[in-house]
Amino acid sequence: MRTPSLIVLALALFIPAAIFSQQRTREERAVIAFDEGVQHILDGGLKRATKSLRKSVGLDSTFLPGRRMLGLAYDLQDDYPAALTEYLGVLQHDPYFSRLLYFNTGETYLRNGQPREALAYFTKFRTLQADDLGKYGLVGEQEQSVEAQVVDRELAQRILAAQISADSSNYVNATGLYNLGGPVNTVQNDYFPFLSNDQDYLLYTRQGEHGDEDLIEGHRRRPERNYSISRFGSFNTSQPEGMCTLERDGETIFFTLCHDDPTAGGCDIYRGVLIDGRIREVKKLPAYVNSSTWDSQAAISCDRQQLFFASTRPGGIGGSDLYYCTLQPDGSWSEPRNLGAGINTPEDEEAPFLSNDAETLYFSSMGHGGLGDQDIYFSRLDRTTGRWAEAVNIGPPINSPARELGFHLTADGRQGYFASDRPGGEGGLDIYGFALSEKLTGREVTYVSGYLTDSLTGEPIVNQTVPVTGGGGVYRTNFAGRFFICAPPDRALPLTVDHSQYLPYRRSFDIPRWDNASPYRIDLRLQRRVAPAAPAAAATPAPPVAAPVDRKMGVFFSLESAEVTPEQQRLLDLMIARVGGVDRIGSVVLGGYTDETGTADFNLSLSRRRAEAVAAYLLARGVAADRITVEARGVMKRTLARRLKRRVEVVIRPR
Repeated sequence: MRTPSLIVLALALFIPAAIFSQQRTREERAVIAFDEGVQHILDGGLKRATKSLRKSVGLDSTFLPGRRMLGLAYDLQDDYPAALTEYLGVLQHDPYFSRLLYFNTGETYLRNGQPREALAYFTKFRTLQADDLGKYGLVGEQEQSVEAQVVDRELAQRILAAQISADSSNYVNATGLYNLGGPVNTVQNDYFPFLSNDQDYLLYTRQGEHGDEDLIEGHRRRPERNYSISRFGSFNTSQPEGMCTLERDGETIFFTLCHDDPTAGGCDIYRGVLIDGRIREVKKLPAYVNSSTWDSQAAISCDRQQLFFASTRPGGIGGSDLYYCTLQPDGSWSEPRNLGAGINTPEDEEAPFLSNDAETLYFSSMGHGGLGDQDIYFSRLDRTTGRWAEAVNIGPPINSPARELGFHLTADGRQGYFASDRPGGEGGLDIYGFALSEKLTGREVTYVSGYLTDSLTGEPIVNQTVPVTGGGGVYRTNFAGRFFICAPPDRALPLTVDHSQYLPYRRSFDIPRWDNASPYRIDLRLQRRVAPAAPAAAATPAPPVAAPVDRKMGVFFSLESAEVTPEQQRLLDLMIARVGGVDRIGSVVLGGYTDETGTADFNLSLSRRRAEAVAAYLLARGVAADRITVEARGVMKRTLARRLKRRVEVVIRPR
């Protein structure tokens, strides 16, 4: 990064002040102000440094060390036009004052969005390396070590960055770049965005003044509205937390917590379930996934078969490396594996993100030689070898001479977000949006979701495997019987369900192209097995008559509706037929329920109207009124998905 090298430069140039003061005693006050300004820079007081250095230059406009340091003070405050004014003023007055200043001027031009001018100064600096160092006097000698480091480690990368930016038409992979603005972005650092599939819910990390990181959430009612922002209330503490990612089902969340256990060290990755805006069932990933150092920034593939994350654990290639685990048949994660030298470098790699088809990996790096401090790169997966290709810089306008990280794509793969501290933002790191080129979006994927239920009662079948026939992956229903599948469009999706209490389920669904704002819905209803009748035994006494067995089912309703749909009417008819007809019905109890939406009075009234609607249908089918009992039970207290709470429980007792 540029700041340490510039501070070293300030320290190097602090020494000549005494020498200049001896040679130009009549300018002593200018030199004293210069010394004060340099000390303020070294102490981190940039505004005080600017004030002192302005005073120095005001006392003597030809005092070039003063102008050089004033330019540096502006540079460190990201005031690039003001810095350029001072740098260029020095070089115009004395082209041999400092050879390194040509490189500094090029960097400042690059950060100011002027890559062609930057390239000219980088090239000039490279050409001047042929000059004898003595040509640049005492300043040249004092800058020699900094200059050698720049030539060895930075110059080639900066020239490449300027070339890429100057000829950006050959690199542009994104258009329509915009800053999300307030209240999402603030004067603090805002980064690592993650959006829900419909883009109306936003999660991201904010770093406070003292380095504490918190998870922030945003809601909006319509796409044209801005997000309303609040701290995510489940676990924000005085320690860093955030860097979250949601599975595409919108329920499972991975996030980072730091220093929760003082003996554990570093940061660790956790998993939880997001229910009604709160994280529940929080579990720390196993110790072999987390390490004793820093583990963070998890990314999960759309099919939930791969987990990527960043870690500083021993044995890596650089500082922070990228690792991945694969999901095992028993539901556990494999041992983490390093992604290797094509991705990782001796510097830091972080913030992985996978495309929907899991064939493009996006990440941030400081070690691949990019446009600025930290750039975003992508790599393609070779399915035949299982290896990731060499990293490629995603180019401008996403990358810039500043810092970029935290890449995220929306559910349709067309819109993207990232964070950058480029000039013109609200403060530190800001979140930006853009439209991604089709050549980087990967293959299309359709989100498919639905519920696995009992065909008669509507009860969810939980924790049940739902394999895609032919090796297309194995999925599992959640606590509400919901499953979620990432499927290729314009192809058949063959599903198989085997359950000991139900008949085997085999069906193939045609999957369309979908925008994924909400999943393409398919529901699977399983029929219970019917035990075969035992063969009649000859000349045996008739068995005692068994007591009648109650028949139960659920009738389900849309949000705030009390209308019995034709599908639910068909299920009621089937129930009556299984009892043996209307004449076999001894009694019917109808218990109406709602979900939590609405006031208590409204929900009680709605639950009664739903029970009465089912009663009206049974009366129309010939069930006697004196056999029907209607009960309004209000909100269902059981832990179910809201759609399953909007119901009437039907209990029929045969005669």
